Amino acid sequence: MTDKRDDDLIAGRASAPTPPNAEQEARDHAIQVRKRQKSRALVMALMLGAFVLLIFAISIVKIAAGVAP
Repeated sequence: MTDKRDDDLIAGRASAPTPPNAEQEARDHAIQVRKRQKSRALVMALMLGAFVLLIFAISIVKIAAGVAP
């Protein structure tokens, strides 16, 4: 008795068997990707906030010094 993989090999079609935990590995990979995306988004948000605060502080100092029009 031959199974489907043997028939594929005989016919010249090499089909790799799907590992039973491939779905779990794909889910784990997707979770890791989302975590990295979330951490990058958080860093970018903090950097943008710091930039806005810097521009605001520079504007306040310029206004207080009378440099701004």
